[in-house]
Amino acid sequence: MKGKTRERFNRMKEEVAGANDVGNVSEKFTLLPSVEQTIVDRMGESSAFLDNINIFPVTEQKGQKLGLGVGAPIASRTNTDTKERATAYVGSLDADTYECKQTNFDTHISYRTLDAWAALDDFQGRYRKAVLQRVSLDRIMVGWNGTSAATETDRTANPLLQDVNIGWLEKVRLAAPGNFMGYASDGTETTDEFTIGEGGMYGTLDALAFDVMSSLLDPWHVGGDDLVLIIGRELWVNHGLTLYNDNRSATDKNALQVWFAKEAIAGLPTVTIPFFPARGLVVTSYDNLSIYFQTGAVRRAIIDNPKRDRVEEYLSSNDAYVVEDYGKFGAVRAGSIKLKNAAGEWV
Repeated sequence: MKGKTRERFNRMKEEVAGANDVGNVSEKFTLLPSVEQTIVDRMGESSAFLDNINIFPVTEQKGQKLGLGVGAPIASRTNTDTKERATAYVGSLDADTYECKQTNFDTHISYRTLDAWAALDDFQGRYRKAVLQRVSLDRIMVGWNGTSAATETDRTANPLLQDVNIGWLEKVRLAAPGNFMGYASDGTETTDEFTIGEGGMYGTLDALAFDVMSSLLDPWHVGGDDLVLIIGRELWVNHGLTLYNDNRSATDKNALQVWFAKEAIAGLPTVTIPFFPARGLVVTSYDNLSIYFQTGAVRRAIIDNPKRDRVEEYLSSNDAYVVEDYGKFGAVRAGSIKLKNAAGEWV
C-alpha cells in the first residue's frame, strides 16, 4: 500500500487497539463490552431492520431465552381477605432455550481499494462501513434462511447461509409449528396450498394476512398496535399489480396510489426485508425478534497480508436467533402460497 495509506491504516489500528486496551490488533483480541455495543449501534445505522429488533448481549453461551417484550395480560383483581395478590411476569414465559453458535465474519480489502480511500477524509469510516454493512446483511440473511448450524459451512451449496445458524422461521417450525401454516403439528411440510386471487382460497393478500393474524396469534396480541406484516417481494409486487390492473376509474386509481404508498395490508404496516423468502408472510412485532450475542466472546484481528496485497480482518461472534413469544408470531410457508400466472394457472 502507498505511504499515505499506510499512515492512515496504522492510525486506525492504533485507535482500535486503544479502544480495546490491547497492544497489537494483529493478534486475536476480545472486544470490550463498550466496543461490542458500539458495533451493535453501527450495524443498526446500516440496517433499519436491525435497528428495530433486539440485538442483546447475554453472558452464557446456552440458556433460557429472556422473553423480551410484552406477554400475556396482567390486569386482575384479588380478594385480599382470603389470599395475597400475585404478580405476573411482563413478558413471554415460553420454555425455550437458546444456544449461541460461533459465527465468523472474515473479510479482506485489497491495497488498491485502501489506496483509493486514503485520498478521502473518512478512511476509517469507509473501512468500518465496508465490514459492518456486510456483517449486518449476513445476520439478516441467516435470520430468515438459516436451518442448521454446520460444523463446517458451505457457501456454494448454501448461498443464503442456510447452514450458518438456525434462524427465526426455522425456530418457529421446530418449536411452534402450529403457528406456521403449511406445516403439520410435527413440523413436516404439508401439501396444503394457499391460493391468492380471484377464485382462490383467499381473494386478496389482505384476506390471507388477516387470517394469519386472527387465527395464529394469541388473542391478546391480535389487537396490538405494534404488529407488522413482513412479506416477500413477489407477494408485494403481485399485490400492487392486482390493484392497478383492475378496471378502475382514474380517480379510483389515484386513491389506490395514495393508499398503496402507505404500505398497509390488512390494516398492518407492511414491510419487505432483504433476503426474506419471496413468497413468505409473517405477522409479528419487531421486538419479538432477537439476536443474542455472547458478551466477552466477540473477537477480532486485523492483519496486513503483503503476500496477497490486502488487509484481512477476522471477526467472530457467538450468536443465537430467538423468537421471544411464539404466540406473537404467525407465518405461512413460502412454498405453499400460490399465485395466478398469465395463463390463469395457480403456480
